[in-house]
Amino acid sequence: MNTTRTATRHCAVWWAVGLMLSTPAIAHAADDSEASLQASSPVPVNDNRIAALWSVIPGPASDDTPQIRRDCTASFLGDHFWLTAHHCISHAPMMDGFLQQPDGEHAGIAAIYTMSDSDDVALIKTGDGINADSFSLADHPLQVGEHALLTGYGQTHDFASTATTVITDTVASLDFGNVTYTDLFKGKAVTESRSCSGDSGAPIFKDNTLYAVHTAGGYNPACSDGRDKPMWHTNIVSRATWITQTMADNAGLSPQEQRKAAVGLSHAPTSTSAPDKDAPSPIKPSHDAGLSSWGSS
Repeated sequence: MNTTRTATRHCAVWWAVGLMLSTPAIAHAADDSEASLQASSPVPVNDNRIAALWSVIPGPASDDTPQIRRDCTASFLGDHFWLTAHHCISHAPMMDGFLQQPDGEHAGIAAIYTMSDSDDVALIKTGDGINADSFSLADHPLQVGEHALLTGYGQTHDFASTATTVITDTVASLDFGNVTYTDLFKGKAVTESRSCSGDSGAPIFKDNTLYAVHTAGGYNPACSDGRDKPMWHTNIVSRATWITQTMADNAGLSPQEQRKAAVGLSHAPTSTSAPDKDAPSPIKPSHDAGLSSWGSS
């Protein structure tokens, strides 16, 4: 596949398009509920491998104060690179922003790389500022019946929290109406904690091994609990070659990337201020019959 480099402005919007699995392999947008992402557990998780992704939304006039918005979650892979979801960054051509750790460390966004419009993965390169441990990429996919953890930054929380997913199926192609993503896992929440808005891009992992990126879940704007609620995760194993090659081909920070990272970092909160974590309201899905739906932070 062609590798494209994308700088974006809005990070992700709350996409919400109805979903209904018509076959084990293909899902179509078709229901009256919506979907969103973030773990609903109220128990904070302090994991320095995982960061909140903040975007800078310019005002309508050049002298307007920009909006700083927390949209998604990202996972550290090493060498300034973080993994998130394609739909978190696909709607903005020139994004400034930063990543934030629970310990208060920040790093500005220097560059963003995407694989294709059908692969819900993206790499974010940051400047200096965050000291983090890194995930290892899985060399084999999750199997039906396997459990894994999802840790993400829910919109109603000021911290990361964790849900457990069990894989129930594999999905070759998932049609959201305005975009189709390929090679995903379908899972469901094993415990009361489940995904909600903010978890887009969050890691699906076991110990130190990252298997997937969180793509979608049942509509949950209040970040409430819900055992057995559906979730969809993008398989990383089939994208591992692209991820590692992109990191190798783009190692280091150019002067231009350092300047861009500094711009993003300049919008990070100080000890006396904090950006607005609220994301926009979800888009309404189609009103066909169905079981569940998706959305992103």
